[in-house]
Amino acid sequence: MSKAPIEIVWFKRDLRVNDHKPLFEASLSQLPVLPLYVVEPGYWNRAAASARHWHFISDCLRDLNLDCSNLGQPLLIKIGAVEKVLEEIQNRFTISALRAHEETGDDWTYRRDIRLRKWCNDQNINLHLDS
Repeated sequence: MSKAPIEIVWFKRDLRVNDHKPLFEASLSQLPVLPLYVVEPGYWNRAAASARHWHFISDCLRDLNLDCSNLGQPLLIKIGAVEKVLEEIQNRFTISALRAHEETGDDWTYRRDIRLRKWCNDQNINLHLDS
């Protein structure tokens, strides 16, 4: 039995639906769109991360979930390394494309994005990072 194809919009820092290019482009694909936020322990365990920052993100995720739900698909929030989370999703669906904003972050996010590019390439998933 073949798995249903989907597109994933990975929300990272831009936690809104208005004027969100990756979400807009995914909506044009004619495939179901899964909005995703990944709580990455490796990111949050760094000295630069703070509880105050997490509380702000948490509040934004509540609003984003409501906005995504109003568009027809609640936000999926998962915990783990992004590649592992995507592997779990890939076990149930065929990920046709992964869309996100390209970050200008620190060395941690830079290295994560390099790993993710390789993972997507190995899985034949189209990765679209918009600036």
